[in-house]
Amino acid sequence: MARRTKKKAKFEDKDRISKLPDELIHHILGYVGMGLAVQTSVLSKRWKLLWTTLPFLNFDGYDKHYSSKKLKFYRVLKRVFFHRNHEYRMFKLVLHHRPGLTMHKLEKYVKYAILHNVECLDLRTNHYCPLLMFSSNFLRELKLTMDFESDNVMESNRWTLPNLTTLFLKPTGKIRRMFLVSCLTCLPALTTLGLNQCVLPDFFSLPGLRTLCLESCDLAQNVWDLPALLSLQLTNVSFKEDMIESLVSLRNLTIDFDDLNIGCCNIFSSQLVNLNIRAPLRSVKKSDNIVVQAPRLCNFNAIGFFRTTIRGSELKKVNVKFWDKTMYRNNRAPSWVLKRHKDLFQMMFSQLGSAEMLSVDLVTLQALSGVPEILENLSSPFYNLKNLKLPPKCEESIISSPVRHYLLGGSLSATVV
Repeated sequence: MARRTKKKAKFEDKDRISKLPDELIHHILGYVGMGLAVQTSVLSKRWKLLWTTLPFLNFDGYDKHYSSKKLKFYRVLKRVFFHRNHEYRMFKLVLHHRPGLTMHKLEKYVKYAILHNVECLDLRTNHYCPLLMFSSNFLRELKLTMDFESDNVMESNRWTLPNLTTLFLKPTGKIRRMFLVSCLTCLPALTTLGLNQCVLPDFFSLPGLRTLCLESCDLAQNVWDLPALLSLQLTNVSFKEDMIESLVSLRNLTIDFDDLNIGCCNIFSSQLVNLNIRAPLRSVKKSDNIVVQAPRLCNFNAIGFFRTTIRGSELKKVNVKFWDKTMYRNNRAPSWVLKRHKDLFQMMFSQLGSAEMLSVDLVTLQALSGVPEILENLSSPFYNLKNLKLPPKCEESIISSPVRHYLLGGSLSATVV
């Protein structure tokens, strides 16, 4: 008997997680998905009903871990909601449509979350849900992927969301839908907006918006009225230079050209501080040029090599990443790619000479080391460099003499970090 008690005490001493408060365990279970969260009920009496008070219900990716032959998605969904302790409020619900979940049942669970004062809702469905269904005084973040049916379907279905600060919308299917600004202007607290595969109207005014993310969208022709916008992210969006110039408060700009050609891209911004550009080589031509005129620009992040002209800026930090798995369809050696596009990397690096700190990834160093015959004929463009930051776990010995001369030769006081 004493021996059994000793083993039990030893086990309890190792089981430190069970001694954590419910709030902290809830936070941990919020990352593992509902399937594993429910299974914790068999661990001990301490865990038996703990999952029923979870404020985070995440059903995304459930069928990745459990075979549909063993456990039907809807059966598990029904069990979770039925056995949940209804006295506890719900903070977040992530629900992506799966077989067995009808539209009627889907609306039922969304309404349940709204009635339990859910603050974050991530819903993905192939059906259309009336916008009125999402009306709530507690909802702060809404991610909605669904079939909008028609361009004007939202005109008569406005929601009431006085405290919503973050909204992400994406229509299902390949058809880009016209999103009515009237559904946004009724959101007084909105500060972050993300739109995917939407057509923006000519007049687009949101005075309180601070962050805007657009992916595969058709932009309006007129200048936007977004006086408070601080951050703009464009992915696979045809660039319009007048749009940037009209954003008088813009501090952060990210442009991902993806499959779009760069062409002549002009970025004029009086307040811009951080600029991130990703341009796959398959989208870059020698005639392309990105002209940046931003007197307050300090930080520049580049993925890929492209021709750029930076005017009137004294850069502080520059980060260059050469290799991105989504960039190249053929598994070419970095040095081979650099030889073929040597004009692009020379032109881009020549515009970054004012940088005080330069960060490069490992593949960039490998690519530069593979073309010593090119570097030996070039002088270092980095006349103001103070620190060269290497990738994690990289030793200074990895830098060959030609690479050292090219990156550090322009500033005798530069050091390797």
